[in-house]
Amino acid sequence: RHQSSKLLTILLASFAITCCDAFANAKSSSSFLSSSVIHPYSVKIHHPAAVTSVASSTDDVNESSIETNRDDDRRAFLRKSITAGVAIAGTVSTNYFVPIASAEEEAATTTTSLSPVIVIGANGRTGTECVKYLASNGMPVVATSRTGTYADLDAVSSTLSSSSLLREAACDVTKPETLKSTIQGSRAVIFAASASKQGGTPAAVDNDGLVNVAKACIECGVPRLVIVSSGAVTKPSSPVYLFLNIFGNIMEEKIRGEDAVRNLYKSLPSGSSSLSYTVVRPGGLTLDPPRGVAALELNQGDTKSGRISRSDVAAICVECLSSDAAAGTTFECYDADTAAALASVGMSNIMKAKTKEVFVSGKERRGDTWGGLFTGLEKDA
Repeated sequence: RHQSSKLLTILLASFAITCCDAFANAKSSSSFLSSSVIHPYSVKIHHPAAVTSVASSTDDVNESSIETNRDDDRRAFLRKSITAGVAIAGTVSTNYFVPIASAEEEAATTTTSLSPVIVIGANGRTGTECVKYLASNGMPVVATSRTGTYADLDAVSSTLSSSSLLREAACDVTKPETLKSTIQGSRAVIFAASASKQGGTPAAVDNDGLVNVAKACIECGVPRLVIVSSGAVTKPSSPVYLFLNIFGNIMEEKIRGEDAVRNLYKSLPSGSSSLSYTVVRPGGLTLDPPRGVAALELNQGDTKSGRISRSDVAAICVECLSSDAAAGTTFECYDADTAAALASVGMSNIMKAKTKEVFVSGKERRGDTWGGLFTGLEKDA
């Protein structure tokens, strides 16, 4: 009977934890969007005969600030549920119950996990896709522009469960003094800005502007900088490079900016190993619907390219933020079934053709999950 009573105690305590998980809408995922907002709690029940430790987690926090009253209610619910399960069995005194994390401990945990991702160039077509991907998946995001106005603020906010997920801010990459105050305290920065008539020349934005942002990220201790660059940027004799470079030498300035960023991070002292970057080089950009991770291919060496939707580029930029495999890497991305060697990819993209003759570089990466897609990427030298 004594053994049965102890078993009943454990079962009831486990049932209480299950109720708590259901109450908190706990779920699990390997993607950046879900894992980035998981908050660990540990509940321990001490008894002379046994010690039972049950861990639970919640990742349904979608607001940039936690309401104190709601947290107090949740902790009270957790305590009452577990205490009730234990008390019913009558074998474990509730005096042995160790409280769940205090409000101060939770605040310390959630401060980092709820830090926003800064999108620079949010009014651009790729930048706004990054904003939408982040916000629609419950990740706080700051959409920045030179003027401080995000054109799609109302439209995007209207689709969100909480308006606190998205805010706008001023950030001019050609003016370094505007950067630190905006990116300070962020968990990542996505650089999706590029030259424009209003925003500046390729030299001012794609090169010097990118370097300004990288320096600010390093000084502010931002864990990851993701840079949206371009495929064929290292191949000046390729048709794609020659065509795009007509516009203010933009390809030349992009690779200068890339190289400068790589050198900045390479020269960091060993104690700064937690800071890193990822350079994403999309192929021909389209406004097609996203095809998802399984349709994509990554490559390194800038020897092949293809077409890819801006939505899928945004997904890559966000999902690589939590990938150690993607840290300190540079890679090209495109739809696998549009891949072609650089010599022919320009015409292939114009004709919207699918791959006919398969060109293999030996550095392709495919995956059914984001983690799988990034696995095996070679670090930059």
